[in-house]
Amino acid sequence: EAHAAPAASFAVVVAIDFGTTSSGYAFSFRSDPEAIHMMRRWEGGDPGVANQKTPTSLLLTPAGTFHSFGYTARDYYHDLDPEEARDWLYFEKFKMKIHSTSDLTMQTELEAVNGRKVRALEVFAHALRFFKQHAVQELQEQCPALPESGAVRWVITVPAIWKQPAKQFMREAAY
Repeated sequence: EAHAAPAASFAVVVAIDFGTTSSGYAFSFRSDPEAIHMMRRWEGGDPGVANQKTPTSLLLTPAGTFHSFGYTARDYYHDLDPEEARDWLYFEKFKMKIHSTSDLTMQTELEAVNGRKVRALEVFAHALRFFKQHAVQELQEQCPALPESGAVRWVITVPAIWKQPAKQFMREAAY
């Protein structure tokens, strides 16, 4: 008993599936680990279809600040006047760029549809922050007593084929 593992301090596990084409998350409370709750309330998408994932698409304003992610980003960008759209930073299917870049560093840049470049770390951080905020909001709606900090254990999927630098890059983006 002297070597017993300390009791886990988290109340819920949130797993983010950051995919090449689409992304989503699921969560499970420690009190009922077999009950896995998948995110299904994505805005946009095809009417009448329950979407468990949203496109891995990110839209930044012309100033480079976060605007939207997923269906919202895709739809907003495609609805922009073509002249106005040239100023916006739209990224889609950007995940595998991290795997395919042989000299990956924390300074590596990704190219938006309009050709402007943004640090990849910033692009990934925006996307992961979006998921964190989305998940925390849903958790607070379902469990108002959930503590503000330390209650969530975060898990982010990465492909098994990724080399260590790509895995470390994703860790840094999450932090």
